[in-house]
Amino acid sequence: MPRGTRGRAGGARRLTRAGGRSVLGGPAGLAAAGLLAAAAALGFLASLGLIGPARRTSASAVVLYAAGAGLAALLARRAALARRLRAPLFAAFLAGGAARLALAWVAPLDYDLESYAIVVRAMDRGDVVYAATDRYNYSPVWAHVLQATAAVSRAAGVSPFFGFRVVTILGDGLVAFALWRLSAGRTSRRRAACRAAFWWTNPVPIAVSAFGAQFDALAIGVLLVGFALAGNSPAARRRTALPALVVGSAIALKQIAVLWLAGFLGFARGSLARARDLVLAILPFTLLVGPHLAANPGPVLRNVIRYASLHGLWGWYYLLRLFGGNLPFPPALVSYAAVAAASFLAFRLVARGDDGLLAGRVAATVFLALSPGWSFQMLVWPLAFAPERRESTPAAVYSVAGLCVWAEFLRLHEANLLAGLVAWGSVVFWAWRAVRRPTSAVRALVV
Repeated sequence: MPRGTRGRAGGARRLTRAGGRSVLGGPAGLAAAGLLAAAAALGFLASLGLIGPARRTSASAVVLYAAGAGLAALLARRAALARRLRAPLFAAFLAGGAARLALAWVAPLDYDLESYAIVVRAMDRGDVVYAATDRYNYSPVWAHVLQATAAVSRAAGVSPFFGFRVVTILGDGLVAFALWRLSAGRTSRRRAACRAAFWWTNPVPIAVSAFGAQFDALAIGVLLVGFALAGNSPAARRRTALPALVVGSAIALKQIAVLWLAGFLGFARGSLARARDLVLAILPFTLLVGPHLAANPGPVLRNVIRYASLHGLWGWYYLLRLFGGNLPFPPALVSYAAVAAASFLAFRLVARGDDGLLAGRVAATVFLALSPGWSFQMLVWPLAFAPERRESTPAAVYSVAGLCVWAEFLRLHEANLLAGLVAWGSVVFWAWRAVRRPTSAVRALVV
């Protein structure tokens, strides 16, 4: 590119950044924050029934969610553009926490929360949870967490359902901490803090934890701690046994963490070390589930080992069925192939020097792009691995679509299929952008 062209392009970028700073950091951004705060406050009061008819509780909870998440995201953007980071960053984290707690307090119950209550009652009776219900799909760890949470909630005089949501909110905090810790020493303090803030203020994890009470973030947070322990320095890459046990704890908490196991194995040096880390990573889940599999093989095999997400809700398989097509084999086989492809790409990236964040995003986006369908909580997966600036457009479209998916689910307990298709389309684009960079998985395949 000629020098004059580069100068004009650089000047245009500086002008764009300055204009963005003046809009978001000036009176217009402050006014927008004030309006969102007022809407969130009114939504909270209406959800409590203090104002407006009681029948509007679901609608007002949607207002609370959309306005509170929008306020938190706006404050995080203002923090990233501020000259001094501390005060606006604190405001962004405070807004994200307040939006979560308010939504957790007023949101209606959903299927998963009702399942948690069934599990707690079975545990309190001394029943084996796998024999007592078909609505439990994990190792025994989460059942004990639910039972302890319910006991603490009753002692504190609050609803156990609120307690369950608070525990999943703590998972969001763990992801934010792990992102900051994983970025320490590899990037600037501002960038590390903003990575944590953008996760904490994104509307999708707010809904998944504060309304859905899904604990994907809790498992991913533990996983990211293992990545941080394994990859923060070249010396750490030679000491991966303890991080392997941490990753194993994530898998024992929720087996979806298996998707990123191959990426973690890329930190080890040599086949023997990788074999050792593989054994250590699957050992906790095996020791916890193995005895129950021997005692109750049918329910454990069906509900835990073969547990899979929804098929055909959105994505290419939904479009295939919409136009009358079908597959000559079970769609779960495509999911297994997607796991294999995503795992292989993530492993090659980490083995070639990635800290695990790009590998995590590649694994998540490739799986979601290829899978024949997935559940609402899986929307958090790519966002938990700190999207880079070059991925901001698909990540933003994906987040807005996820906001619409969860707002509709909060209101009607039904999926917004159009928003789901937009989310799938954006994740396909996101996967392409993530693997297109020079040190990408595509290069890892051919070099």
